[in-house]
Amino acid sequence: MEEKNRNVKLFPIYKMISWDLLFFYAIIFLYLVQVKNLSAPQVLLAEALYNVAIILFIIPSGKIVDKIGKKNSVIIANASISISVIVILLMNQFYHLIIAYSIMAFGYSIKTIAENIILYESIPSGSKRGRIFSLIDGKASSYYYYIDAITSIATGFLFTVNPHIPIVLCLIMCIISTILSIFL
Repeated sequence: MEEKNRNVKLFPIYKMISWDLLFFYAIIFLYLVQVKNLSAPQVLLAEALYNVAIILFIIPSGKIVDKIGKKNSVIIANASISISVIVILLMNQFYHLIIAYSIMAFGYSIKTIAENIILYESIPSGSKRGRIFSLIDGKASSYYYYIDAITSIATGFLFTVNPHIPIVLCLIMCIISTILSIFL
C-alpha cells in the first residue's frame, strides 16, 4: 500500500521530466545538420524511420511488458532512451542516428504501454478510480507542458552558447527519469 501511495505522489514529477525529451526537439534538426554535419534529407529520413520503428516495436513491446513486468519495462525504456541520446551525442555517421532513433523508438514504445498502467494500478479500486487517475495524469501533463515551454525557450539560448549543452541537458533529464522510474 505504501508503494502505491508513493507511486501516486511521484508520478506527476516523473511524468513532468520523462514524458518526452526536454531540451531536444527545439534544436535537434539544427544540431544534426550544423554540428553532426548530416544533410537535411538524411535527418528527415531518420525521423521518418523513427516513426516506422515505433510502429514495428509496439506489438513486441506489449509482450516484453507482460514478460518482465511494468516497473522493469519502464526502467529499461528510460535506460534505452538515455542510451539513444548518448549515441546522438557521440555519433559521427548517418547510420549512428538510425541506431539511436531505433533504440529511442524501442524505449518509447515500451513506455507508452507501461507507464500509465503503473499509475492506474496504484490508485485504490473504486468508483472514483478513473476520475482520480485523470486528475493525477492531467496534473502531470500540465507540469510537463510548463517545463517543456521553459526548456524550449532556454534551449535556443543554450544552443548559441554551445550546441552540445541542450543535448547534454536532455541526457541528464533522461538519466533522472531512469532513476525516478526505479522508485515507481
